[in-house]
Amino acid sequence: MDAAWKPPRSAMSLNFSGLLDRLAAKHALSDLDQAGFQTFMDGAGMGVVLLTDEPDTAAENWDTAVIFPELLTVAGNNLRAAVMRPEQARGLMARFGIGRLPALLFLRDGGYVGAIEGLRDWSEYVNECAAMLRKPLSRAPSIGIAVSAVSDCKQ
Repeated sequence: MDAAWKPPRSAMSLNFSGLLDRLAAKHALSDLDQAGFQTFMDGAGMGVVLLTDEPDTAAENWDTAVIFPELLTVAGNNLRAAVMRPEQARGLMARFGIGRLPALLFLRDGGYVGAIEGLRDWSEYVNECAAMLRKPLSRAPSIGIAVSAVSDCKQ
């Protein structure tokens, strides 16, 4: 088997890509790759990035993508917004300690604020987004290697 071979994308995935194209155009969302993400992160003010996964993996990606512009409306006009497609978004999961896509990644002035993972009820989204807007910068909970304590260390 050719190591470079990848299975063809399903119709659902191709349609999802079209949905993301329409959302980016209609709502003036930045459509980020890895380099664009760093520029977006370093930008001034509060920003949120919708990190997506293939809908074949989790159908909730469709719902989250459709809800995202509505959340932006509720959050107000001072929020920079962007979307990252599955192949790009997966590259950020370990960096920001995200265990599940889709996720909303909140950033401010070059720093990490927090993330909301998975699909939520509308009221939960609204409350959690409002909390993110008030939350101070913090250290990203990156996924790392567990460290155990050593009780007696002799040389």
